[in-house]
Amino acid sequence: MTEEKSPESETVTRETGLELLESSEALKKMPHIFEKVKKLWGFPAFFNYMDSLMLVEQGRESRQGFPEAVYHELNALENFFLHHPDAAGHPSLVAADREEIKQIIKERAIKINYTAGDRR
Repeated sequence: MTEEKSPESETVTRETGLELLESSEALKKMPHIFEKVKKLWGFPAFFNYMDSLMLVEQGRESRQGFPEAVYHELNALENFFLHHPDAAGHPSLVAADREEIKQIIKERAIKINYTAGDRR
């Protein structure tokens, strides 16, 4: 009987994130978006681009949105970066970039906690 590894026991590296990105088959069917995500992967600007893709902007409420598979892949990429910023961060990042990423993650955690609260 072989012991199964839990996801927590696996070492998360930059390659893990790049493999996740490269395995995004539905996203690859939208090459203009895939290439930009790939270009921004590991940089603070990735989060601004994700916001521009995922949030409905005023005056653009009639946008069709993404197919479900694309949405899930984008969400998985963002979650990977949020939970593993050191692994996802590009090797060329300077200390200020890494601090900016930490601040972005902190702000997102506050927003998530706020929006997940009791709405009574």
